[in-house]
Amino acid sequence: MLGPQIVGDAIDQPVLEAKPKRKILVLGSSHGRGIGQRLQKAMGDAYAVTSIFKPNADLSNVTGDIGKLCKGFSKEDQVVIVGGPGNSLERNLNYQIEKDLSDIAQKTSHTNVRFVGLFWRHDKPWINRCVREINLRLERSLVEVGAAHIDAIDVSSILRSEHTVHGLHLNPRGKDKLTRLIAESIKGRHIPVVMGVQNHFLG
Repeated sequence: MLGPQIVGDAIDQPVLEAKPKRKILVLGSSHGRGIGQRLQKAMGDAYAVTSIFKPNADLSNVTGDIGKLCKGFSKEDQVVIVGGPGNSLERNLNYQIEKDLSDIAQKTSHTNVRFVGLFWRHDKPWINRCVREINLRLERSLVEVGAAHIDAIDVSSILRSEHTVHGLHLNPRGKDKLTRLIAESIKGRHIPVVMGVQNHFLG
């Protein structure tokens, strides 16, 4: 590193270039609301989080512009997908997630993707058999389409009490847990939750 340069009677301090922030793009349906802000707090100043959510959108709509949105990303960056397949499933109980996953994989091979699994439908419990099947096929499909850069995030630990009274969306506590699961997946380590105490990773 260069030291201060003396110019005449003045000392010219070297200009230190700021290290570029790693980028995180959160794409989601209604489930993505508020996750971007929480994730920014969880990941800290080394990351720049951008969040785009489309209420009631299916997965193909949520990720329709994914190629364009992450065009300048590298393997240092992340795309997080929160919601969308649940809406696809609700509109078609025979929904096949493989086609959407293949499309996502092709457009994001230059970066990393964290794909949040489907949440339990406490408002429509009869759909949960299909939810379970889609989540199992999600893991299998990532291997079949050669998507080593995509990691699935298991959300089965999110409890009924962490959903709204209606049962479809997450309440603030559920969003905090989801944020922790995403942050753990990105950082590759366990982030403890301290009950009753504000946690740095939960904002």
